[in-house]
Amino acid sequence: MKKKKKEEEVDEGWLLPYSDMLTLLLALFIVLFAMAKVDDKKFQQIKTEFNSILSTRSGPGSDSIIGTKAVVKQEKGKNSSSEAHALAQEAQARRQLETKQLENVKQQLQTDFTQANLQNDVSVTLQSDGIHITMNSNALFASGSADLTPEVQKGLDGLSPHLQTLSNNPVIIAGYTDNVPIRKNGRFASNWNLSAERAISVMNFFVSKKVFAENNVSIQAYGENKPKASNDTSDGRAQNRRVEVIIQRVNS
Repeated sequence: MKKKKKEEEVDEGWLLPYSDMLTLLLALFIVLFAMAKVDDKKFQQIKTEFNSILSTRSGPGSDSIIGTKAVVKQEKGKNSSSEAHALAQEAQARRQLETKQLENVKQQLQTDFTQANLQNDVSVTLQSDGIHITMNSNALFASGSADLTPEVQKGLDGLSPHLQTLSNNPVIIAGYTDNVPIRKNGRFASNWNLSAERAISVMNFFVSKKVFAENNVSIQAYGENKPKASNDTSDGRAQNRRVEVIIQRVNS
């Protein structure tokens, strides 16, 4: 009796993934070949198809890879523009608030000068760079002197409460004279020296009273330069002999 040979069963499960791999490779070669010779129109079509596929895989509403960079740039531009606009509005608001504060201080100082009967010797104006307080040197100093009299110091001391509200603002104190040559003596060699010493005297007074901080104050001396009026008349020369206190804006 002959023995029947048992036929060995062959496992063919590997054929399916193998055929899929060959199919994918064939598709890849076809796509690469097509892209090597594609024109702009066909490339746009291929890009659209890939974006559609990727969008479907990523979920509804997702950005395509090709268009993501443009979208990001656009969003950055919008954000930068919005931030710049917000900063501009904030700066404008700060300047308006400061202007209102300076206007209030100016009105208070004018009232103080009127009550001290100094309205004819002192003027207060609000200009683009801040408050300008112009004081006639004849009301502050004796002729040829740079020393504040006790009466003048008392009058200036009355301004302290209002000026202290602006203690953080930069302050410039400038001295001016007329064009009449000063009689040279041991203290003042020229009108420049006199204008500088007068500005320093006013600065020292306000700093000693803690009205202005030392690190916020500077002086300027112009002598007979930059006259306010003509030096041809006594009235004009009197206007030119002055000390100006300029309380500058913080928010320019």
